[in-house]
Amino acid sequence: MTAESGGGSARLDAAGVIRWLTVGASALERSVDEINGLNVFPVADADTGTNMLVTVRAAAEAAVRAQRAAGDGRVDVARVTVAGAVSGARGNSGTIVSQIVRGLAEHLTPDGGVDAAGLAAGLHAGTRLVTRAVAEPVEGTILSVLRAAAEAAGAAADTGEPSVADSARAAADAAFDALLSTRDQLADNARHGVVDAGGRGLLVLLDALVEVACGTAPPRPRFARVGEVAAHQQAVPVAAGETHTHDTPPRGPHAEYEVMYLLPDATEAAASRLRDDLQAFGDSVVVVADGTPDPSATWSVHTHTTEPGRAVQAGLGHGAIRNIAVTVLADATEHTPLQALLDAPRTLVALVCGDGAAELFESEGAQVIRCDGGISHVELQTSLHRFAGGEVLLLANGSLETAELLAVAARCRESGVLVTLLPTSSMVQALACLAVHDPSALAADDTYAMAEAATNARTGAVVAVEEDSLTILGPCGPGDYVGMVGGEVVVLEEDQYSAGEALADLLLATGGDMVTVLLGADADGDFAERVQASLRVERPEVEVVAYGGGQSATVMEIGVE
Repeated sequence: MTAESGGGSARLDAAGVIRWLTVGASALERSVDEINGLNVFPVADADTGTNMLVTVRAAAEAAVRAQRAAGDGRVDVARVTVAGAVSGARGNSGTIVSQIVRGLAEHLTPDGGVDAAGLAAGLHAGTRLVTRAVAEPVEGTILSVLRAAAEAAGAAADTGEPSVADSARAAADAAFDALLSTRDQLADNARHGVVDAGGRGLLVLLDALVEVACGTAPPRPRFARVGEVAAHQQAVPVAAGETHTHDTPPRGPHAEYEVMYLLPDATEAAASRLRDDLQAFGDSVVVVADGTPDPSATWSVHTHTTEPGRAVQAGLGHGAIRNIAVTVLADATEHTPLQALLDAPRTLVALVCGDGAAELFESEGAQVIRCDGGISHVELQTSLHRFAGGEVLLLANGSLETAELLAVAARCRESGVLVTLLPTSSMVQALACLAVHDPSALAADDTYAMAEAATNARTGAVVAVEEDSLTILGPCGPGDYVGMVGGEVVVLEEDQYSAGEALADLLLATGGDMVTVLLGADADGDFAERVQASLRVERPEVEVVAYGGGQSATVMEIGVE
């Protein structure tokens, strides 16, 4: 795996680099509670160690999978580790770590290994990437520790016959010294008597490199908040007029929610504009790529903000986004309306098309928002404002894309409406939720029961063909009817009854004893009776229930439970 020179490895080959990642992940796992306990900046949400662990573990697992798949072949360590780190990055600290991994990956040797010069160059590259990615770089953080490590590794690489072991030891020792200095460099750290949590995590990773290159990791003290052992609630020295303790850290003006997502296929210019957009209303803004944009890349986006919906919308303004995660920051709980909303009135709200469907949903206790001509996310958000101070269980019924619904839910939370999205893609699927809805149950229990009902319901729709088209089942045109399941054509018939009957048969193929039909404005009124009659011989246990929905987009919606 390695070539030895003096007190350690002259260089690490690809297998050694992968081992460094796995040993680093294990070391972070052992240190995660210590690192989380040091986390006071930028928000004391006690997750820095966890986020760094998740990110490094994602990079390590990606590399190990690639190594196993390659067998005796060559592994593109640089590509797979960076992709794993960026896609698996979690939190502000994890996103920063992904850029350190990227910097190191850019300076691996052609066979995927690392030597002394490559380690120094990689740490310097990581420093530049992190500085560029963070909207407002702050001294006394992981950046200070990283810079010191890079400079020490560079100095070691310039002497005599350098080995990666020598450079790793120099980098780790310099990182340790720089970590001690972070206690006084950053006001939040000094206030709580801690070293920087992210810097401590980086030291763990550098010590893991020393262990792989030299055989033994350097001994380090365990870091903790001042007074942690004697009394967790003990106050620490603060400036005149301040009254913060360990559990009430100072907060930035925007620290309420953490928002993360991936922005694929975006140029560096688009990422820079998004970074500027987020900086206008957020803190801890980090926008990083999974490689050099050529001309585009996948970008990992992170911010802390009081306006999570706006942060999601900012991303949508630059392209399709995925892996959206919105988290309430731990120290922001008492400053947001969420806790109060847990005990607030609960309202079931459904997006509905058709007069009959509106009457049906209202009769079952749901508040209805009509969307016969479609609805935008702005219109939905405005309509939900009337439920301010309460909790809304939203049956969106396929009216908007998931990303838009998440943005609406986030923006509504900002204005005092806690919106929970139920997984319904059609009105007939929502009827399954209504059947188990219990307003007297705890919100969590009620939501789970409805979500389970929606998931267990198999649904489809019959649609009239309006123009000549080519489907997987063959050509069709006006006068024909198609049966759709999950956006795919599964039935093609010349009349609506045959299409509906065939679709019902398909949905019943895997079981079920209840067929619910929501008839559209152009549906045959006796469809349910005809289907019931056709099932009576072979499936007498199946009950068919039909409602007049009056929707215009579909001839009928069919659900099976």
